[in-house]
Amino acid sequence: MKKFLKNWNWFEIVFLALSLIGLSLCFAFTPDRNWFSYVVSLVGVVSVMTVAKGLVFAPFINIAYNIIYSIISVLQHYYGEAIIYIGLMIPIAVASIVSWLRNKNKENTSTVQVNKIKGIEYLYLFIGAICATVAFYFLLRALNTSELIISTLSLITSVVASYLILRRCSYYALAFVANDIILIVLWTMVVINSGIAFLPTALSFGIFLINDIYGFIHWKIQERKQNIGNKNQTGEKVLIENNKEEN
Repeated sequence: MKKFLKNWNWFEIVFLALSLIGLSLCFAFTPDRNWFSYVVSLVGVVSVMTVAKGLVFAPFINIAYNIIYSIISVLQHYYGEAIIYIGLMIPIAVASIVSWLRNKNKENTSTVQVNKIKGIEYLYLFIGAICATVAFYFLLRALNTSELIISTLSLITSVVASYLILRRCSYYALAFVANDIILIVLWTMVVINSGIAFLPTALSFGIFLINDIYGFIHWKIQERKQNIGNKNQTGEKVLIENNKEEN
């Protein structure tokens, strides 16, 4: 437990605890309780926080969340959400496990090494996202998906964010911020149309939004620390080589 908690500061511990307690109270005082909505909310909050911290076991929790979220999406006829999570998010999460375990932070092996991708990769990602958006729009329309436009936007932002997680890039969080806003709208509509049984799910995406903003800040801080560490190591190597040449 001590080894686990050493990677967490007080803000993170308190925020996670309050989030879980808040969702539990929301579920407890909701007349029409939905266990799927409650469980997916709890697992989702833990998943988002561990990703925000860059913990190497985060993709494992993410897979569990993707599976549960896929089930609740099917039940609500949000086939776009189900397709993206089953067909793309889960495979990407599996690939992320391999990527993160192979690229641990040298100073703290419990966390992942932040990666900085090049501009050309962003261009390819942008072009791919546009093509995928068009393709999935027509696919989801053929499946008679509820809230077609919102589901399509949710799908593509999720894909972009998951790809950036796979690549260990800090900008994953900004893609998820956009996704959180979309999903807050989507599940608020569910609450309005189907009752407050799904309120925990809607609230969880509000918590996700705060988490992802924090995640972006945290990853940027870690990236800066890594860059300073790399510069120091490079400087030490140069000094050693110069000393060898002098001798």
